[in-house]
Amino acid sequence: MSTANHAAFADLSRPLLSPPLLSLLSLDQRERVAGAWRMASQDIGDDIRFIRQYLKVIAEKDERLSTGTLVHSRTYVEACAGWLPQTVARYLRHLRQITDCELAMTEAGIRFALSSYAWEA
Repeated sequence: MSTANHAAFADLSRPLLSPPLLSLLSLDQRERVAGAWRMASQDIGDDIRFIRQYLKVIAEKDERLSTGTLVHSRTYVEACAGWLPQTVARYLRHLRQITDCELAMTEAGIRFALSSYAWEA
């Protein structure tokens, strides 16, 4: 396992937020938790998009255009292979942050969408 992936998976073993401390969140802390949740929710979408793109480029590394030219340069394929573990690690950090924030928001009684289709006014 790469170092970046190892660090991200090791982070998943740490305990989640402690519920007794969450009930003491001030209004400012609640706003920060909700803001962190929103940012991580947006960032994770970018992570997923990049992961899919890198996997696609790597899978197409030997494909050629009708002219015989490679679809992707070897340099770009190698770059994508290098960026993939970093992006997966970042995805896992964002996923962990979303989980921690949702636990804190649930404990503090802050409503949040359970999916992109569940937003309520």
